[in-house]
Order: sequence, then structure tokens, then C-alpha cells
Amino acid sequence: MNTIFKRVISGAAALGIAVSGLAIGVSTAYAADPTTGSITINKSDAGQVDHSFDGWHLASLTNVTKDSTNKINGFLIDTDDHMVRTIVAAMTSDQKVAYEKDANYYSTDNAVANPMGYLVEKVFKDKSGKALSELTSPWGGDSSTLRVFAKSLSKELAKVGAPAADKTGDSALKTGENKELKQGLWFLKDVTTTDDTKGTNSIPIITPTTFDGAGSWGTVTLKNTTPTIDKKLVDSKGDGTYTPNTQPDYAVGDDVYYELTSTVPVYTGYDIDSTMKDATKTRIFKINDTASKALTVSADSVIESVKLTPAQGTAVTLVKDNDYTVTVADYGDVNTPDTDAYKGGHVTTIDLGKYVNKAKGSKSATDGILEGATVTVIVKAKLNKDALISEPGNLQKNPNKVDLEYSNHPEEVNHAHKVPGPEVPVYAYKFDILKTDKAGTTKLPGAKFTIKAVSGTSKHDGKYLGSYGKDGWSYLDSEPAVTDTDGVFTTGKDGKINVSGLDAGTYEVHEIAPPDGYTAISLPKFQFTITPTVGDEAAGCKTITVVALSLAKGADVRALLSQDGKTLNIWNAKNITELPKTGGVGLAMIVAVGALFIAASGIFALRARRKA
Repeated sequence: MNTIFKRVISGAAALGIAVSGLAIGVSTAYAADPTTGSITINKSDAGQVDHSFDGWHLASLTNVTKDSTNKINGFLIDTDDHMVRTIVAAMTSDQKVAYEKDANYYSTDNAVANPMGYLVEKVFKDKSGKALSELTSPWGGDSSTLRVFAKSLSKELAKVGAPAADKTGDSALKTGENKELKQGLWFLKDVTTTDDTKGTNSIPIITPTTFDGAGSWGTVTLKNTTPTIDKKLVDSKGDGTYTPNTQPDYAVGDDVYYELTSTVPVYTGYDIDSTMKDATKTRIFKINDTASKALTVSADSVIESVKLTPAQGTAVTLVKDNDYTVTVADYGDVNTPDTDAYKGGHVTTIDLGKYVNKAKGSKSATDGILEGATVTVIVKAKLNKDALISEPGNLQKNPNKVDLEYSNHPEEVNHAHKVPGPEVPVYAYKFDILKTDKAGTTKLPGAKFTIKAVSGTSKHDGKYLGSYGKDGWSYLDSEPAVTDTDGVFTTGKDGKINVSGLDAGTYEVHEIAPPDGYTAISLPKFQFTITPTVGDEAAGCKTITVVALSLAKGADVRALLSQDGKTLNIWNAKNITELPKTGGVGLAMIVAVGALFIAASGIFALRARRKA
């Protein structure tokens, strides 16, 4: 054991020790050095998962002394004999050369050699010679000598033949207080089993145990490096800003906007490759947005924006191809079962690898990585004719989900940890028209209608439905004529018209031409409403629980809602005598026609008198 140098460890931080290099003042020796201490591993917030750590004892502290205020001001470091070779192997080549030239620490005899004493005294200091502060730059920064050494030591301990952990398995250190540990310096390696609901493993930790008079020694607080992924529907305000959606229904052909949010992981201490050519050192940070086949996405237009918002400061807009890339791939393969709601859909991947690896041309290459910043991605899709359509008694959702992939192990950054996010559905509706005679027994083909969105739709109020093509609905500014093709809906042989892919709202149905053999006098015109019941989820994550059709109060009596609530039954009159006798335009028309007959007969009588 080398006992020449005596120095102070002034504090401990979350992932390492801080070393001061203060000279010894007047001190008093311990009657006996402590033999045990504890290490407390704290979570930075209650939402973090519990962690487990394998532990290796590196060195003991001996000849501990205190000053007049009972604070430790000196000690010797005694490297564990069986750890000497591994600690030396973890040094950089320059550190090793310098160590082997220093007779105060170096020896070929492991019982005498003191590499940890050398590192604490000579290496783990900043450029000014003062103690490293692991708090000013999270975890000491990627280039911290302590951090680099800890990473290197972790790799050496993973090799075949390396010293076994002193604490592992059932005796491994856990989140919380770990008592009765051998006093001194410990190396801790996170061995927490991760799955799709847990976060990153901690980077390697070097920390002392508790000592009386040593303040915060023996306390480690883990960084919360557990990014989550969230998704919600938003409505575009047309100026680059968005508000959470409160009613998730759309017409086929409408644009649908989603907001994806996550957090830039704390990658300090992780391998990095700015060239992104070495997969084993290239950090992973990807957001995968999966859409069912009801939603059309294009790699050229699917991403509206990607922004980073730090806790303090202004938002930064990332640049496609400089900071991130976008790809769109088919979901699944020929073996994907028909029961999979996403069969035939697409996966959009927003890969922020360039940003988190500080690739050339990225904002992080010049400004650094905004670790912990909120990532906000706006995704645009279009609801298409493959959409599942809801009707009363039969709700069908068109799902969209998201997940996050990121490096969660500091020494295996190419291992992508996946975190699932929420699924957000959208809906569209339909209704039928059935045309019959007054008795309701004969189905009438050839009746022509127009349909107008009156109010309550997302963006089509005041427009007439046009044609229903591969891109969804087109719209007309004015009511089409009987001879037009677009916007005129004609009953088939079964007397039906099926109108599908609509947004919720109030619509006006106007018959503009009757079936052959039926009167064109006073054709039906009325309004009805598609009304969804929205769940009590948070805005942006709403679902529809029920949808219903209803006729407006005072609607034309020739329009009735079917018992199942899905069809508008409309009957036609063959002649004026079959028109409604009370209320509505039917009565008004009869009165008007009667008035014409009276007027005509009066004129005839007047002319007859004049002739007489």
C-alpha cells in the first residue's frame, strides 16, 4: 500500500466523486478507521423505475483525519489488490505511461501498487487543478476524465476473467439506502432489466461510501433519463400553431394533424459517432408514427415541423436532412393477419440520429445537444377512402399509434430501447337515403338530391357535397343544377343513396328532381344532424362513444328516420292531392295553387260578363 500522498475528497456527485487536492491543515487522527459505510441511490422523481447495480469495491480509505470542525480533511487511498490490473487496464495510454513513471504509486507488486490513489490525486481534476464538479455539466460531460475512466472500467469488468462483482444478484445495490458496505470507493454498474415500459440504464458510477464528517459522501441521485412519448390530435390554426382537438371526426379527404412529444435523452457519458458510420457508437433516437391504411402519408409532406423547447430559453426549429431524416415504410408484410388494425398501413420514422450524434451540419454540432428539451413533431396525414365508417350502433375507429426508440445503455448505444405511446383514433360517418312512394312500399329510383353542409363541420360549412373520389370529398360553392354530375345524388334501383365519409354536423337534403311519375311540386327539403357523443378523455385524446342521426325540429313530414337510426326515409307524392295537407311547404303550395285557380276562374267570369 502506498502511503506517501494524503489528500481530501471534498464531495460526491450523482455519477462520480469530486476531488479537491486541498493540502492538509492541522488535523486529528481517528482512533480507528471505519470499516463500513452506506450508499444511498436516489431517484430524481417518483416516476422513475427502481434500479439495481452490481458493485465492485475499488479502494479503502485509511488514516482518515479531521479538522477542528470535525470535517474530514485527509486520508490515504489503498487500492484493492485484486482490482489493480483491471484499474490500470482502464486507464488511457497517456495515463498509464504517466502512472508507471510515478514511483509514489506504481509498482509491479499489486500489494503495493496504488492506481486509484494516482487517479484521484493526478487525473480526476479540472484544468485549474480544482475539484471536478459533476454538477456544473450533467454527469461531468462526455469528456470528463472521471466519466471516461468509469466507462472504460465498465468495459474492462465485462471481459472474461475480470474480477467478479462484490455485490450482485440478491445482494446487488438497489434504489434507496444500501447499508453495511465495505467503506471506501465503489464502482456501480446498472444491471436493471429494461423492457418497453422502463427507461435507460444509468451510466457507470464511482462513489465513496458515507463517512462521519464527509457531508454528502455516499449519496447518488440518478438523472431521469427516461424519455416518454405522447401523441394527440391537434387542429391547425393556419398560422403554424395548433390547438388540441376536442372532437376527433373528419370528412374523408380532410387533413388530420397529430402532435408527437418526447424528450431529448441525457446522453452524456454515452458513446457517440458524429460520422454515424460506426453503428456500435452511433446513438439512436427515433420516433415511429404508425398509421392505419385509412390515413395517407407522404415522406415529402408528412412532417410539418420538428421543434426543441428547452426548460429555459426559446424553441429551436430543426431542419430536415440536417438534424433529422424522414422515411415512410409499409407496415407489416404478407404474413400480417387481417385482424391487425394496421395491416396495409404505413410507418413514418422521424430519425433524430443526426442531432443526438452531433453530425456535421446539425444544430447540435455547433450549439450542443439540448438534453432534456421537449421534442415536438407535427405530423400531417389525410383521411382516405379506406377509412372505416361509423354509423348509429356501429362505431369504427381509424387508429394511429406512436412509439419511441432510443439508446438506453451507455456502452451499447446501438441497442434500441422501445417505449410505446398512446393510440389516437379518428372517425367518419355515413347515412342512407331511401326513396319510396307515400305508402312506403314502393322503392323509387331516379330521384335526385343535393346535400349541403350547413353548420358544425370542421371546415366545410356552407359548401355542397361534390364528388367522392380517391382523394375523398370535393365541395361546391353553390347548389348544382339537375343536369350536373358533381353534387347530384340519384337513387338507385333499390331507391337508396349511400352517403359515406362525412364529418359530424348539420346537413341539408334537397330533392331537386322527383322519380318518373311523381309530382315536381313542392319537393322535400329538410335538415338533419350527425351528432357524436365525445368521451371524457383529455383534449387531443378524445374518443367517440356514440353517434346518432336526428331530424331538425319542424322538418318536412315526408322525411322520417328509420327505426335503427341509420336511414332517412323520404316519400314522394304522385300528384298534388298526396302532398302534405297540414304544415310545411305542401300546404303553402296547395294554397298557392288554389289561389291561382280562383284567380283564373275570376278572370274567366269577368271576360264572360264583358262578352254578354
